[in-house]
Amino acid sequence: MAVQLLEQWLLNEQAKIQKNYRDLNQLAVKEPAIIFIGDSIVEYFPLHELLQSPKTLVNRGIRGYKTDLLLENLDAHLFGQALDKVFLLIGTNDIGKEMPQAETLANLEAVVQEISRDYPLAQIQLLSVLPVNEQEQYKGTVYIRTNEKIQALNCAYQELAQAYYQVSYVDVYSSLLDEVGQLAEAYTTDGLHLSVAGYQALSDALKTYLF
Repeated sequence: MAVQLLEQWLLNEQAKIQKNYRDLNQLAVKEPAIIFIGDSIVEYFPLHELLQSPKTLVNRGIRGYKTDLLLENLDAHLFGQALDKVFLLIGTNDIGKEMPQAETLANLEAVVQEISRDYPLAQIQLLSVLPVNEQEQYKGTVYIRTNEKIQALNCAYQELAQAYYQVSYVDVYSSLLDEVGQLAEAYTTDGLHLSVAGYQALSDALKTYLF
């Protein structure tokens, strides 16, 4: 019962954020050049504090997002007539909810196709799913996610990107690892989400892709 209540609360929160984004898309005073789309790791990304770019950056992340929800609500995340780049960071919640990899890839490919159709001049930067820290203390948050599963999904993402000329695969996974192949403790708050230091490391890995 508690799990169902939590899931319903999350759906309600996601719906509120989707509505907020749709409203903002209509009222925004600046055309976005770069949009970041994804789950909570994107939503909590302090783009304007950590990324320097002359281009207008817009954050359209939503907590708890999976690829199916993104596909169903893609209109809430995209707007403007001069979109240059779309950064996609999504997939860890697909693993956390045990979505079959084939389903994740089908959803993501449909997202890519829709963006390519509606924004034919925009480049899509498909970011690798970030690593987790599998230590026991983080099991409550990391749950069934493992770096082995994440790396398998990232390999599939890389293959998907190669099939579309508008899509580039960006490996940020490697930038966040410690010496034993886990998400570095300095970079995380709970084994899954990033600390400020983690976002700084992610920003450093992305800087060359903003221009």
